[in-house]
Amino acid sequence: MEPQPTHQTPFKRNPFEIIGECFSIYGRHFRKLVLIALIIQAPLIALGLALADRLPADEDLQRLQVTLLGDPQESLLETAENSLEDDQELLEPLTRDEIVGLSISVSVYFVVTMILQTFAGGVIAVAVGMHYSTGSINVGGSFSRAWWRVLTLVVLGLLSFGLIVLMVAGLVLLILPGIVILALIIYWSIAVQAVAIEGYKPISALKRSFELVQRNWWRTFAATALLLLVIFGLTISLTLLFAAPLLLLGGEELSETATLIADTVFGTLTNAIIIPLAAIVSILIYLDLRSRKEDYDIAMLSQDMGFAPRDEM
Repeated sequence: MEPQPTHQTPFKRNPFEIIGECFSIYGRHFRKLVLIALIIQAPLIALGLALADRLPADEDLQRLQVTLLGDPQESLLETAENSLEDDQELLEPLTRDEIVGLSISVSVYFVVTMILQTFAGGVIAVAVGMHYSTGSINVGGSFSRAWWRVLTLVVLGLLSFGLIVLMVAGLVLLILPGIVILALIIYWSIAVQAVAIEGYKPISALKRSFELVQRNWWRTFAATALLLLVIFGLTISLTLLFAAPLLLLGGEELSETATLIADTVFGTLTNAIIIPLAAIVSILIYLDLRSRKEDYDIAMLSQDMGFAPRDEM
């Protein structure tokens, strides 16, 4: 039998195939996907620059360590006074007002980050739908459809932030609650895609995601874990790549302003490269689960999104 046309091929893929398909789509539409990520990051860049003086610097982190654990230099002075210079200054603990101020700034920054990344997931889900339905991606059209459900995506972004905070706190303080939150994160991991493709509102999107992931939790977790490994390796590679110019220019000799600008530019480029990968994998997981449970194909995807499917070759 001859193979079926592409638009009738189901989306069923194992986790490794999902990662492979992700890079295939990414390579084909690299410029447009990175452009989407750069546009979405613009407000975050502005916020980061506005909060530059309020976000914790290296010295603030060291002072926070002193606040929580005490000053290691002070301990050394008590046990080996000759090992340190007499005039060396000890770090002062953060005051209560400083801790509150840093906590608020960091929370605001990460809340906005989660909202924008959630919105990016919706935009790129639409873009991938366009890829399968029409063979191309329209950046403006992707933003337009995602904006249709922008309030829902904002709510899901806030929920994601809350779940991550609870998961980290649960894993640090009590292992079991953290694992429960992790399970919920996986069950709700494709709610954004349900919003972008099917138009669900917050509660309905969470229910829809739970229904699709149910009995496929480990498959979803495996694909997510592979994605995290890819992102980890890519982040390290990009960090080393972007740090090389600073080292060649003499990073220690650069002014504070120049260093801030360089960090902002390189951080933006790194995020612009990584964000599409995470979003593509999420929509591919969503399509895979719908294909397994509902025999979902590209013609049905095109109908959901209001696109005319490609003509058969």
